[in-house]
Amino acid sequence: MKISRKVSLATRRLQISRSLIIFCGLLCTSAWWAYVVSVASSRAWIASTTASSGYSPSTAVDQNDGNEIKAYSVTTQTTGNSFSFDGKNLTHDVLHHRSINLPSRANRMVAHLNHSAPLSSLIYPLHAKSGTYHAYVYIGTPPQRQTLIVDTGSRLTAFPCHPHCPDCGTHTTKPFHLNQSSSYKIVSCEDCRLAQSDFPLEDYFEGDEIGGNSGDGGPPPRLRSNKYNPSKMQHQQRRHLFPNTCVNDRCEVDQRYTEGSSWRAFEVEDKVWLGLNDTAQSAEVHDKFSAPFVFGCQVSEKGLFKSQYADGIMGLSMYTQTLVDVWVQAGSIAHRSFSLCLNQEGGLIALGGTALTHKQERHESLGMHLSPMQFTPFAKENVWYYTVTVTSISVGKYMLPAGILQFVNDHKGTIIDSGTTDTFISHKVAKAFIAAWHAHTGRSYSNRLQQYTHEQFINLPTVTFELLGGIPWEITPYAYMEAEDHIDNDVTRYRKIPWEGKRGFISRIYIDEPHGVVLGSNAMTGKELYFDTANRIIGIAQATC
Repeated sequence: MKISRKVSLATRRLQISRSLIIFCGLLCTSAWWAYVVSVASSRAWIASTTASSGYSPSTAVDQNDGNEIKAYSVTTQTTGNSFSFDGKNLTHDVLHHRSINLPSRANRMVAHLNHSAPLSSLIYPLHAKSGTYHAYVYIGTPPQRQTLIVDTGSRLTAFPCHPHCPDCGTHTTKPFHLNQSSSYKIVSCEDCRLAQSDFPLEDYFEGDEIGGNSGDGGPPPRLRSNKYNPSKMQHQQRRHLFPNTCVNDRCEVDQRYTEGSSWRAFEVEDKVWLGLNDTAQSAEVHDKFSAPFVFGCQVSEKGLFKSQYADGIMGLSMYTQTLVDVWVQAGSIAHRSFSLCLNQEGGLIALGGTALTHKQERHESLGMHLSPMQFTPFAKENVWYYTVTVTSISVGKYMLPAGILQFVNDHKGTIIDSGTTDTFISHKVAKAFIAAWHAHTGRSYSNRLQQYTHEQFINLPTVTFELLGGIPWEITPYAYMEAEDHIDNDVTRYRKIPWEGKRGFISRIYIDEPHGVVLGSNAMTGKELYFDTANRIIGIAQATC
């Protein structure tokens, strides 16, 4: 009886197991056929939509390995929605991919960016020369003018001082004569200002290079000392200080840039304010608004700093010793913010707010926003440069795969750097960028001189970085292409008026950056950018200025 019972139970269990296997098999088979039908339906929808929209697949050949990548751009007739995808991730891209999925915290942050920027009355001109943008800065009593590069990618302000820099280059303005100012003060070794950091010093040294041809790239400013002590360095790092900077009883700083330029200076404090080309009018404004500010009095220049047009550099990154922060502390401006509006010939800088609005509230000569300003948060903490989060990149109508976004948002991220002339993109994006460029133009992408008819030129793709919050940052061919016969202050004439035959142009978007992206001044043209360090947001608006 016991044995027979055991056999019956085993038989019953076997029967139940067989039933479960058959049921699971039927269930899996049904799911498989449902998947096959859905994929087939998706492909049929794609084919019919592509045909009805008048688009056909374009094949882009990767210049590195010769592989063909089929890229599509489809606009549905019923909804007008656009989808971009490649042949390898067809269903996923069509159904799910428009931009990266953002964490709920980031979504909440963007949702709360219902922000407006104050309108500034402190607006000053910028002028462009040799790919860089310059402001007139007046220093001392009586004020002396210096022409300085406006640089959101670095934190220090410096220019040559007479008679301390006999080997400095010849620039557009004569050197600042220290002894002709009654208000200057050489900063003592007990009060070095430019040695201070706004967060633990290790964060400065652990960051990646900013890249490009300007900015605080590579190691941070090396501060010199004839009393350097390694054990003292650790103590100063904890106090948020750079190494001892006292040389010959002066605070000295040695600044190096990624493209190889450098300068050395000692710290001086004097009254500083922006101004105009008219020195008399600028002196009146200087008396009203100027504030004591510590800058670098250069004693040597190397590389581009020695040969450049500008006298020096004005760092505008996030740092307590930049001009904007000092002017806020002195009460010269009400809000810790500024804006830049760049065009091919120059532009505007506004202090404490924006220069323009979407409505024509200013004199028409200033310009206006072509669309309302949109806002996106700073992407990174504990850095002195301005970073944004990129959610998609498109070359014309071709969106690059979402997988490349890690290479533009990780490490240093995507930086807005007005002191860098060109735009630089991570080399890990190059493969997808080249394929999309070829699909759009039928040409291989290159930074070498290429010839274009006017029709070919105007049909070159707009490169679009979509930022967190769905904000498009567009870089048009008029911004990233540099003409072979480039003439300063005459760029509009030979680009926008049709020409006969072919003309030579060089693309100034480089896809060889080690990490991240640098949006240089060519990417900033045609926009007003509002840098609100108080609220840690950046405002962007297409603009004329």
